[in-house]
Amino acid sequence: MHDSTRVFKGVAQWIAEYPKRQDPSTNGKHNPPRIPGFVYLRDRPLPLKLTSPSLAFRHISRSHPHAEMPSANNSNYILDIMPDDRLFTDAHPDDLIIVVMGMTGAGKSTFINRFCGVEGLMKVNHGLRSCTEEIGVATLTLPSTHQVFPNCRLVLVDTPGFDDTKEGEYEILRRISVWLASALVGFIHLQLHIHIEVDIELSRYGKSNMQVKVAGLVYLHNIAQNRMGRTSLLAHDLFRRICGPVALGTVVMASTHWEALLHNPAAGPIRENDLKEFLTESLSQGAVYRRIDSTDPRRDIGDIIDYILRKRAVATQIQEELVELGKRVAETEAARKLRETLESWLANPK
Repeated sequence: MHDSTRVFKGVAQWIAEYPKRQDPSTNGKHNPPRIPGFVYLRDRPLPLKLTSPSLAFRHISRSHPHAEMPSANNSNYILDIMPDDRLFTDAHPDDLIIVVMGMTGAGKSTFINRFCGVEGLMKVNHGLRSCTEEIGVATLTLPSTHQVFPNCRLVLVDTPGFDDTKEGEYEILRRISVWLASALVGFIHLQLHIHIEVDIELSRYGKSNMQVKVAGLVYLHNIAQNRMGRTSLLAHDLFRRICGPVALGTVVMASTHWEALLHNPAAGPIRENDLKEFLTESLSQGAVYRRIDSTDPRRDIGDIIDYILRKRAVATQIQEELVELGKRVAETEAARKLRETLESWLANPK
């Protein structure tokens, strides 16, 4: 059986058996059978890919001398992690995370490529299909001459759009959410030793104590888009609920693809005014608007990054919901809004 299939089935089995494990009559002594080939956290099989089907993890013991078990109320989101998810497992204490979001084709990958000065760092697709399906991360060290954060590591996060051509809105929300949660807690660091008997023993388990917060977020809007469809409205609503009112103070809402209006320059200011009106609520809560012009886009992108780096890093609302409040992704405000919107679409199809 393929490793990812085995891990996924293990998580599904955990969910199916969860009520039994919570039976108060067991007085906390119930030890359900464990599935070979999994690392366990608080009796839960973690969705970690094995390096070889022939290798098996020995189980974590609660009495392991190096184990630091997270509290029960802040590890529920682990159940939402899938085997192929890309998580932030290389957190540094001074990391500066900037998350770039927006609809498919808004220019998220191009934004990162231009700032880093490396074309092709993030794959850009000029066709009709979505290009960014997974979370992408680009890291670079700020120069020693930087006025605010000399020699600190900047982490730019490329995210798939909620209108992805291959995945649904909830799947995109889940991927973004678990990545942000893993960044906040530093996730889980494993150190493995291979023994002669071809078993893998977990020799050290620990949860990082450092919390890497988000320096800021960028939401990109394609100015060539001549109207705000309901998918665009939903994407912005979900973005606002991922951020929350506090993190909105670190947000830059930026318009892109101004080169598409060179043949019709009169349309630009009209669409920009309409966009600002659409963003009124976000702007009133601390977000700012910027234009990434076609004249010198790299300069405009650099100005946006500099602006964000001067703000105070905070935890986003969805990070607090998952990590601090112990919610599952489906229980967050963003997921609730998504359900309500999709139900209204079904009730009132257009």
